Amino acid sequence: MENILSELERFEGVRGVAIVSNDGLIVHSLLPQDLDPDAVSGMCATVFRNGITTAKVLNSGKVRHILIETDTDFIIFSNIGNGFLAVISTRKINLGLLRIKIDKAVKEIKEKLIEE
Repeated sequence: MENILSELERFEGVRGVAIVSNDGLIVHSLLPQDLDPDAVSGMCATVFRNGITTAKVLNSGKVRHILIETDTDFIIFSNIGNGFLAVISTRKINLGLLRIKIDKAVKEIKEKLIEE
């Protein structure tokens, strides 16, 4: 898992990455020191669960990604089945290319989870 997260973190503009369980616990993370991992994981899990609930209420199918766009950052949550991948990046990033890298990482994480 560490290699998968490291590859994402090395992408220019990515500030931090984490794998978080559905109940809000950090599984693996590479987050900047100024971010509290427990606070990040708890808040991200709440947003992700709310997104899933919203999609269900709207009959919109299974959530694949949730994107939060702020003045300075993108925060992207990607479903990995029993949790999600959280990626924090600056807005000065190629979002399309980042999504491709995230999709590749999600696939690798899911494969790794099946192996374990």
